[in-house]
Amino acid sequence: MAEETESGASLLARREYARAVPLLKREHEKYMSNPRIRLQYADALAGAGMADEAMAQYEATAKYYEDNGLTVQAIAVRKKADKVREQLPAKAPEPGTTGEPMFSRPVPKSPLFEILGDVEREAIVKEMEVETHDEGSVILNEGDPGTSMYLIASGEVKVFTRSTGAGGGSVYLARLGEGDFFGEVSVLTGKPRTATITASQRTELLRLDKNKLDEILAKHPGLRKVLDDSYKQRAKHTVEAMIESLKTRR
Repeated sequence: MAEETESGASLLARREYARAVPLLKREHEKYMSNPRIRLQYADALAGAGMADEAMAQYEATAKYYEDNGLTVQAIAVRKKADKVREQLPAKAPEPGTTGEPMFSRPVPKSPLFEILGDVEREAIVKEMEVETHDEGSVILNEGDPGTSMYLIASGEVKVFTRSTGAGGGSVYLARLGEGDFFGEVSVLTGKPRTATITASQRTELLRLDKNKLDEILAKHPGLRKVLDDSYKQRAKHTVEAMIESLKTRR
C-alpha cells in the first residue's frame, strides 16, 4: 500500500525510474499542459531505458518552452534529449532536422546569452552539459578552484559566504533563479570560488567547463573581451561583487 502514497516525483528523485513511469504517466495525462510534469515523465522514461518514448516527451517539452520564450529551459531539455539519442541505433535524420540550431530565438532570456552574438552563443551552448542537483546539494564550495561556470535552467540556488566576524559561520547573500548564471569570474580569472552555492530545491544547471570555454575562446577570440567587458559593466550585480561589498562594509 505504500506505493499508493508515493508520488512519481519522489520515486524519480530516488532514481526508481521503472516505478515512477506509470505514476508520472497518469499525472501527465491529467495535466497535459504542465511542462514540468511532462519533463519528469521524460526523465523517468529515459532512466527506465525507454529511449524512444523519452525522446518524444523531451521534444514536446522543449517545443513548449521555446514557443513560450523560455529558451534556456529548452536548451537544457534538448541537451537531455541528446544524451538519450546516443542510446538509440544510428539512423538518418528526419527531413528538415539536419543543421537546425539548438535555439532559434534571437535574444534568449538570460544575461549570459544576451551579451553574445549568434555564433558565440551557439559555440557555448554546444559545449554545455546538464547537471541536476537535489534540494540541499552543494554545487560550489568557497575556496575551491573554479573549473566550471553555470547557468540555471530550472530551480533556485542560495549563495553564502564565510563570515569575517569573530563568530565565524556563513552569511546568506542571495538567491539566484532561472536564467541567472554564476561562477564565471573564477573560470575567467583563475581565482578560487568566493562563495558556497547550494540548491534550495531540485535544480537543473547548464555547466560549461573551463577547458571547453578555453577552446571556445581560442576559436572566438572576441568572446573573452565581450565577457570581460560585460562583467565590468555589471560588476555590482555579480555574486563576487556582493561578497566584496559585504566584506568591505565589515
